[in-house]
Amino acid sequence: MKITFDKIDEKVPSSPGIYEVFTNDGVPLKVGISVNLRKRLKAHARSKQSRLKLQDESEPASLSNMVSKQSILAKHLYFDSSLTSEYDLTTEIGRQSFLQQCCYVLIDEKSSREEAREVERMLERSGKYRYVGRVIER
Repeated sequence: MKITFDKIDEKVPSSPGIYEVFTNDGVPLKVGISVNLRKRLKAHARSKQSRLKLQDESEPASLSNMVSKQSILAKHLYFDSSLTSEYDLTTEIGRQSFLQQCCYVLIDEKSSREEAREVERMLERSGKYRYVGRVIER
């Protein structure tokens, strides 16, 4: 089921499953799993700046100095300046706007987190997703 980020509340179930995030142009960004798809995707949609934490606040934002406390997608987007020039992905509003206006998700409910994890591993190995594993600067 193809769902835009503004329809997550009404269309995404609170069940376990796997999700895939794509740009409207079809670029596969991320595959992930959750025991509660709605909650997980809402966290990605919020892309909270306050949840991107500097380990050492006296140092500037860098890959090694920043951790994500809620959405690894937010951190991937933060450090990806090659994805779009129309949105400032280093800001919360820029990431939120990009996700709402330029992206969608596909979901697939599963009976358990373990079942979803098996599918996620297979999809990650396909190499088609832009964001897999560690965050890199682009």
